[in-house]
Amino acid sequence: MKRITILLFLLTLAAPAAADDYLRLSLNHERSSNTTFFDRDCEPSGEPVAYFGCIDGDDGRPIGARGDFGNSLGGELAWGRDFNHLWRGEIFVGYQPNFDFDGNANFIDSGLNQPVDGSLSHWRGGVQGYLDLAAVAGHDNWPVSPWIGAGIGVVRNRVSTMVYRFPELSGQPALTTVPGGSTTGIMWTVSAGADFEITPRNVLEVGLTWADYGDVRTGTGNIEVIRSGNLLVEVPVGQTRSSLEAWGVRVGLRHYFKR
Repeated sequence: MKRITILLFLLTLAAPAAADDYLRLSLNHERSSNTTFFDRDCEPSGEPVAYFGCIDGDDGRPIGARGDFGNSLGGELAWGRDFNHLWRGEIFVGYQPNFDFDGNANFIDSGLNQPVDGSLSHWRGGVQGYLDLAAVAGHDNWPVSPWIGAGIGVVRNRVSTMVYRFPELSGQPALTTVPGGSTTGIMWTVSAGADFEITPRNVLEVGLTWADYGDVRTGTGNIEVIRSGNLLVEVPVGQTRSSLEAWGVRVGLRHYFKR
């Protein structure tokens, strides 16, 4: 994904720009939706074993880690073109760091307070299209131009080591660590916003976004069970999986090259 970012930047420097080509740079502040980590397969055939398993916890729900990934401030870089007064499209890359998972697990006989934490970041890239609602209404001269958009692309989610803490167990500290992992998949997004023309070649845009960033998966490997500050055992387990969906606010500047 970093190579895509560099390639896009080089295109902005080397590619001949048409009259309606633009470069967009945006800041994105996103808030994740609630999510749950479960086993990718709670009944794996053979080794490694499942981390949670196919049973219910003390609260009557399947064992897992429920919470959300919090907030993240990131950005996007895009090369776009106005095809006509109605439509525009663009190729984009984006980076969203520091999504921090904050959740609680429900293992049996481990107390009600079982905090779970870990961090996540992702790169994304794809294409987006936008419809100018002012032009649809026949008002191209509006000082504010509302739009709606949709996009699809590829995302690479990377989650760190997940830490499961059990403060109600005797012999503190008591925790279990699960290895992190990376996942590449399909993402899609929808957006709505408005343009504010600053100069004939510079446009400020403000929008709301919603995105489905696909699966988040920990790695297959050894968990470390620590009790009373000592490593008790290492056990190979299979992947756990979750999903990442997020609402966001996007503020960006579009610069047209030859308008």
